Amino acid sequence: MTTLKMQSSSLRQQLRATTHDAHVRLNRHPLLKNITRASLDQEHYTLILLAYWRYYRIAEAMIKRSLAEGLANFDYTLRYKTDWLAQDLASFGVCPQAHDRGRFAIVLASPNSLSEIVGMMYPLEGSTLGGQVISKHLRRNLGLTPDHGARFFHGYGDDTESFWSAFIEFAEASLTTPETRLQACRYARYLFESLEAFLDVHVS
Repeated sequence: MTTLKMQSSSLRQQLRATTHDAHVRLNRHPLLKNITRASLDQEHYTLILLAYWRYYRIAEAMIKRSLAEGLANFDYTLRYKTDWLAQDLASFGVCPQAHDRGRFAIVLASPNSLSEIVGMMYPLEGSTLGGQVISKHLRRNLGLTPDHGARFFHGYGDDTESFWSAFIEFAEASLTTPETRLQACRYARYLFESLEAFLDVHVS
């Protein structure tokens, strides 16, 4: 995206354009590409949940620490998703800690500014939009519900759009210069790419 387009576009448009190709690759990742298909089985779905639990646990710990340090003034209390993933795994009798082997360790660059926190939140919050579609397929193909196995992808349910709008409003109001918006875009892309690399380990 050119500098002129970056200046004339909304932050949401900038984030979407910057991360588009990384987002497409993630959706086509071998671990995720069948998640809406009838061929998905419980074993493979459990692998997806485990991978996401490992990743979200690290990412959300960084968000919690950053907010506690006062780097951003945004209420994330109802948005933490690691426990949702643990709840889904428990539905299948899986304790994620018992499967947390060293080969799946991940090191993320901690967000050090408001821009980077926004960049980190963007993929995590945006995933709830796609989750609304995925959860419908999980119900149809595997009989899963928010109370049994599909809490994570259910996200905020009927409130998903309002939660997303609140985040975007916060992001747009917080980052008003080309420099801060570019930093957010770079971190968001980094997060998509780091998740892709992390999922690669799970299929290697």
